Amino acid sequence: MKICGACELELPDGSYSVEQRGLRQSIRRCEECVVAGNQLVLMKKGRTRPEGDDCPICQLPLPLDFNQSSFNVCCMMRVCNGCTVAARKRGMWDCPFCRTHTPAEEQTLAMIRKRVAAGDPVAIYFLGQQYHFGTSELEKDMTRAVDLYEHAADLGVKDAHYNLGCLCMRGTEVEKDMDKAFRHYEAAAMCGHVSARHNLGSMESNDGNGDLALQHWKISAKLGHEVSLNKVKTLFMAGLATKADYAAALRGYQGAIEEMTSPDRDQAGEFTPSIINQM
Repeated sequence: MKICGACELELPDGSYSVEQRGLRQSIRRCEECVVAGNQLVLMKKGRTRPEGDDCPICQLPLPLDFNQSSFNVCCMMRVCNGCTVAARKRGMWDCPFCRTHTPAEEQTLAMIRKRVAAGDPVAIYFLGQQYHFGTSELEKDMTRAVDLYEHAADLGVKDAHYNLGCLCMRGTEVEKDMDKAFRHYEAAAMCGHVSARHNLGSMESNDGNGDLALQHWKISAKLGHEVSLNKVKTLFMAGLATKADYAAALRGYQGAIEEMTSPDRDQAGEFTPSIINQM
């Protein structure tokens, strides 16, 4: 018995072609779904960014470049640089979202641990990052980092799935495991994680699955991922994607970029991230 990645039914092996039986569950389709052209669940979910990807102040989608936003440990919220600069111009020097006084560096870890103890999924993920990179006065500890990432992933934090996917794919800090990398990227992508979706396209391309790669890159391009757009363009120039594929990806990309743009963000772009953090 195998589960179909389109209808999600557990079906006898005879319900699949020999080719489909050899595929992993997320991209496997039973013969009935193949004939009907039923789309994989992996391709149906995560085609838009979730509300959690919006700046909590201006309600616009956060830029994909993390240098264009900042994370505040007091409220565990990421705020776009446009709103941060706008708040500073109005004389607000505390957290632009919750108005909490910016904690001293030695207080930061205590604040994080308090939220972790309360079961805050984002705080659990964030503490994992501190162990991963050896920041917030913590020594680098990959075992602890992975444990925290896995806990956060179980609680639905898509960034935790993404980081685990990156670790498993690279294999430099944890044991390389491409199957796990696929699973974590897929979980993140279905939650709307743009870079995870792009990476799935790259992995499928490396495995010779050009059609799947194109589908992934079209989705991530339409969510504002420039490298994905360039990948679709490359496929189009090589005759491996249609003009309609590239045109749709380009229109979606331009729309996503427009949604992430505002006068405040344009003005914030005149400053470097370090200057904004010092404001």
